[in-house]
Amino acid sequence: MRLLVRRPGLSVGEVAHQLGLRVSNASTTVRALIGRGLLRRQGDPADGRVVRLAPTARAQAIRRRREAEWERALRRRLASLPADDRQRLLEASTALALLARELAAPTDGRPAADREGRDGR
Repeated sequence: MRLLVRRPGLSVGEVAHQLGLRVSNASTTVRALIGRGLLRRQGDPADGRVVRLAPTARAQAIRRRREAEWERALRRRLASLPADDRQRLLEASTALALLARELAAPTDGRPAADREGRDGR
């Protein structure tokens, strides 16, 4: 679900590839998410044989709510840390942001730093 929220419009095969799953397993999961009202199918305007997947408004709302809950929890925990620990975390934030992009990026076999330039852009 997270993949399709970040990258709507993928096909089942592309989802399977990105997640390292067999297409049949991805397809089963996609059907379940469609049945729960979290994904919708849409035709590919360039190729009518291809079905693209996109999160529904309900899925987007759930995602926003979860992110807000995580943010609140993280802020509370960070506020309870000593100032020098918070400073060390702030200093590590660039490397952590690059790591997050690496984990979320399409897999083409190259590290994010090579795809985007060494400074993460």
